[in-house]
Amino acid sequence: MGVRINMLIDHDLADFRDVGEVLARLHAASGAARSLEEFWRATEPDHLPDPLRSWEADPENPRRPGLRTFNGPGRLFLTVTAAAMQVRCGGRWRALVADEPLRRAHLDAFRSIARGLGAGFLALHADSDDVDELLRDGRPAWECVLRMESLWGPPERGVEWLDAEPGEGGATWLPSHAWFLEDVQGGP
Repeated sequence: MGVRINMLIDHDLADFRDVGEVLARLHAASGAARSLEEFWRATEPDHLPDPLRSWEADPENPRRPGLRTFNGPGRLFLTVTAAAMQVRCGGRWRALVADEPLRRAHLDAFRSIARGLGAGFLALHADSDDVDELLRDGRPAWECVLRMESLWGPPERGVEWLDAEPGEGGATWLPSHAWFLEDVQGGP
């Protein structure tokens, strides 16, 4: 197992427990999520097809009333609280950083989800128990971002920086604790 890709966003959901509203707003991201699944099928010969073609809500967990979870095409797993949302997926963090086609496929899906849920920003990061704990405790997304900054320092330049040639200011080496923050409404 490797370190997974995660996205954290704020959202403008009136009630995160309203499964119908969440699913309706995620519907706009279904095409990008299915494209992510198609990317995996095309690049990984042993990839088992994802049976999901649209988003599904998991049953509500009575021990976690402050969380709702959803599954989507492309093996995207969402955790939604009143103040934030996290997407976790099967892709590895190092691959996101190093592989431009994989990065594009994930970013398209992540940005589509973020726009559909009215996010102002998105933060891309590797697995973090500290951030997960804040999210599960219902803390706002900005507080999770502050934790990332205290753990790993300021975010790296925009994700597009990874695509630039090293001589043009692009990444030549990136530590595993790097993370990225971008404005969703204004674009990358």
